[in-house]
Amino acid sequence: MKRAATSQAAVEQVKIPPVLHGLTEQEAAARTEKGQVNQTEENLLKSDGQIIKENTVNVFNLLNLVLALFVLLVGSPKNTLFFGVVIINTLIGVFQELRAKHTIDKLSVLAKDQATVLRGGKLQRIDQEAIVLGDTLLLKNGDQVPVDGEILSGEGMEVDESLLTGEADRILKQPTDRLYSGSFVTAGQGFYRATAVGADNFAQRLSSEAKSETGNSSQLTKVLSRMITVLTVIIVPVGLMMLYSQYQASSSIRQAVLGTVAALVSMIPEGLMLLTSVAFAVGAANLARKKVLVQALPSIETLARVDVICLDKTGTITDGTLRFEESLLGQVTEERFKVIMSALMKNLTDDNATAQALRNAFQTDNDWQVEKMIPFSSARKWSGVTFQNEGSYVVGAPEFIFSTVPEEFQQAIQPYMEQGYRVLALASYPEVLSETFEKEPNWLATLIISDNLRENAQETFGYFAKQDVQLKVISGDHPLTVSKIAQKAGIQRAEYYVDMSEIDDWTNYRVLAKSNTVFGRVSPYQKQRLIQALQDEDYTVCMTGDGVNDVLALRQADIGVAMANGSSAARAAADVILLESDFKRMKDVLNEGRRVINNIERVASMYLVKTIYSLILAVIFMFIASPYPFAPIQLTPINALTVGIPSFFLALKPSYERIKGDFLNNILRVSVPGAVTVVAAVMLIQLAGYLFQLPFSATSTMSVFLTGCVGLLVLYLVSFPLDKKKITLIAVLAAIYLSCFLVFRRFFDFDVLYNRNLFFVIPLTIGVYWLFKAMTALMNKLVNARVRWQERRRNKRRSRVI
Repeated sequence: MKRAATSQAAVEQVKIPPVLHGLTEQEAAARTEKGQVNQTEENLLKSDGQIIKENTVNVFNLLNLVLALFVLLVGSPKNTLFFGVVIINTLIGVFQELRAKHTIDKLSVLAKDQATVLRGGKLQRIDQEAIVLGDTLLLKNGDQVPVDGEILSGEGMEVDESLLTGEADRILKQPTDRLYSGSFVTAGQGFYRATAVGADNFAQRLSSEAKSETGNSSQLTKVLSRMITVLTVIIVPVGLMMLYSQYQASSSIRQAVLGTVAALVSMIPEGLMLLTSVAFAVGAANLARKKVLVQALPSIETLARVDVICLDKTGTITDGTLRFEESLLGQVTEERFKVIMSALMKNLTDDNATAQALRNAFQTDNDWQVEKMIPFSSARKWSGVTFQNEGSYVVGAPEFIFSTVPEEFQQAIQPYMEQGYRVLALASYPEVLSETFEKEPNWLATLIISDNLRENAQETFGYFAKQDVQLKVISGDHPLTVSKIAQKAGIQRAEYYVDMSEIDDWTNYRVLAKSNTVFGRVSPYQKQRLIQALQDEDYTVCMTGDGVNDVLALRQADIGVAMANGSSAARAAADVILLESDFKRMKDVLNEGRRVINNIERVASMYLVKTIYSLILAVIFMFIASPYPFAPIQLTPINALTVGIPSFFLALKPSYERIKGDFLNNILRVSVPGAVTVVAAVMLIQLAGYLFQLPFSATSTMSVFLTGCVGLLVLYLVSFPLDKKKITLIAVLAAIYLSCFLVFRRFFDFDVLYNRNLFFVIPLTIGVYWLFKAMTALMNKLVNARVRWQERRRNKRRSRVI
């Protein structure tokens, strides 16, 4: 893998202090045998056993089993057919989820974090789980600290402990200082010894905190959890009252049990929970096949709702390959310039893309002795070295080196920035370097660096524009440079940019974030605040990043996406990892999220129809002296053909339409009209039965038939946009459903429909269609009114805050 190869090459260039040798392989093996190894029990996905247990041993399956046993006790084994459907659905769901989990397991190995250890005097890359107690580890800029330890050597190592303390201040670490797992290196490098591994350090507990958790509290999860809670609370008392009222109406314990079971079976949305779990797992597996690793399954819903993507320039708009183009010399000769740059790049520990480009360009050997070295950090935006007898030199962003950029310097670099080039300054300093400049540095030369635009950048960003997803470019580079490159890449409104180094803490970030597209010279803290400001405006924000300076923003965003070749700290803070480090994969991420949520909304609407009408009918038949119109066996065609079977097809179909509205509103648009239509149809048949003295078998059969017709109407509605496969599916299911009344009616205990019952069925079927259509239009108006009311409240709240 590219990331591993690059890391190994960087490891080979590290100078090992002569006093450090690390453990031998024999010592490491002995400690592994003793259990002194950094193994944790945390898994990103459920185990096979957990998947099987959660899909089989749950409240709804157990309730169905109890209901089936009651039916057997009253001597009606045929009416337990509903439990066979439950078993088949469960087996299909378990198979789908296990297959998805195994796909993800195979590919997640590519994203495993590694550590650099010193063993037997040699550096090597190993999995973090293989670290043993007492190991000597190398940490570089961008690395997350894998285990607790004590620093042995290092210069200029700065650490961010915000995952531990909540404070994002950089802490300078010296030998003998403590390091804690979960923190990450923001500058410099050094060696340290592991003093705790596995459960004895902070790593296992803090790894979950390092991920963005805001996306996991999803609308879908909340609504479904609420539904389960409500049904669990009411289903037992409703069942007991139903049993009593049905016995009073029929004076038959068998009829009472069958009526009660029929009401409760339809009330239970067991397939919905199953399909939701399967849809998430299959979505994650589909992304894994496209080299995208989802680290938390609920993140998939958040992916679907993203309407703002914040991204960096390097590695996203550009491919991350930088090249030194030319130098503009000031108060230095060309020969002296090359010597200074070679000395700097030989002795600086920086290993970012800029440092690699400069190191490739300046490779002349020299023997200058280092007195003090200040490594690069994203907050400082420069690095430098004080050499014995040769002076101090710094290289970095001119705005951060000079208190006022010299006029002649500004005029010289302006044309390059307008073409999208990155511009750095080389300066000398009259004293030994420290983290801040007490005196003004002296400009020596300007370095011009090119950044290569990604091949597919315009196509990718054009796609997001068509999908109404806003793009915000947040970069540490000069805003003019970033703006020009963003415009070349086709990002809309990229000409609106702001220099964040000139923005104070009192600025209204909400106005700033909405009115600009490009943000240059951004500090890590400002990145976090910009994303928070967008969230305050009710945007669902995705942050993509690969550097240690992106960690705070990745954690703040609703969904964090990291590049696999980025820093380990960024990968630990992200919900999603792009294994190929290619931003074009975000199209797949967005589409898969939309597919999962669109399909779950369709399926939820279908299941909720039968839950609502069953609950309403159960309450009604508690108070009227009439047997419940359905038997369990009669509901099998409805539950299987209008809900169960089509829901498995629809849950996994491609569906990439933009998510509109919230989950609850969307499912109510369909489920309430469907349920009300069923209740109206059943009660009209009850009235007809009373007025025309129709037998129970006739009213029951007509009730089932019309309920199934409404189910097929709901299926037709949620299947939009239609295609040949969906039309074929609906036609086949409708034909099978009709055959249950014409061919298999005796098995399902149906009465004959093609007799005088037709005089009731035909007009009622037509009436059901028009009633459903009218109720759907009315429900849409009510939901739209509710949405407008919510929007007005939201706008008032925004205006008060601003």
